[in-house]
Amino acid sequence: MTPIEAQEPGKADDMESKLSEDAKDLKRISFKYRSGPAALRSLTDGSAYFASPSEFNDCLEAKFDHSSMADYIASMDRSIRDVAEQRDITGGYTVPAESLAAYEEEHAQESESFLKATQGVGIYSTAGSPYNQPMWAYYSDNSKGFCFEVEWTDEVLGQYQLMPTGVLYSSVARVHNRADIFGKLLREEAELHPDWSMDRLLEETRSDFFLFRFNALNTCRAVSIKHSDWAHEKEVRLIAPRSGPLPILKQILRRVYFMRTDFPEFVQVLTKLHQDYPDVELMQLAFQHTESYVDAKQVLVKLIPVSEMLAREGRNTETTED
Repeated sequence: MTPIEAQEPGKADDMESKLSEDAKDLKRISFKYRSGPAALRSLTDGSAYFASPSEFNDCLEAKFDHSSMADYIASMDRSIRDVAEQRDITGGYTVPAESLAAYEEEHAQESESFLKATQGVGIYSTAGSPYNQPMWAYYSDNSKGFCFEVEWTDEVLGQYQLMPTGVLYSSVARVHNRADIFGKLLREEAELHPDWSMDRLLEETRSDFFLFRFNALNTCRAVSIKHSDWAHEKEVRLIAPRSGPLPILKQILRRVYFMRTDFPEFVQVLTKLHQDYPDVELMQLAFQHTESYVDAKQVLVKLIPVSEMLAREGRNTETTED
């Protein structure tokens, strides 16, 4: 079972509702901190860049080991037994002794393929709040940058097969057991279909739709575990089938926050927003040591034509001379 695979165009819409269900507990609004040059570049080309794991500044990004075959089998067995017991029947997952060697080889090949393929996904890193001082410091160049507020609609998630996922912060060794996701999805199916037999439930786990979710959720979890040192970022990630830019910024951008104005790209960004993103709100933030901790106010920008500005200057000169 491989990581997220691009679906045929006709299948993309079918995935939309289920992707939404998988992301139902995550915020649909998230925040992207940007330096001045990065913000201007994004607004100019209208894209959101989904980076590959190797492009991140975390040396442990998307690095993990797979569980042993024995642990994989034990997790599958536990999940099936739990669901069977809820139905007052028996069930489990075993591999015949004569098939263990072939199964182990297949498991090793799938694990190696999964490990390599996770390095090809695209990750768009966002935060859960625009009020994170460290993020303003090192991702927005000591506040000489911006923070984009973006909204992930069902339409965008479905069209581009994006999977929102929260980041799990942990200081223990990273060992990924793909069968744990199988158990999660099997229990969901059992809750949705209490009248189904175990045979029918297990048949569903072999469907294309189940396997798509199995692969997608495994990929999201495998590439979204970071060391506890990064926990202050409270990151929310969007996982794409492959890395690279997506032309979605005009669809998702809702507000742009700023703090300082003394950097070269400030006026250029405001001009670009006025010209190409007229419905996007502009917000100014100020942190303070008294109550309230942070102040946010909407800013309205009006561009004055050069001819009008020169005329005003001329009128002011005449008034002064008089």
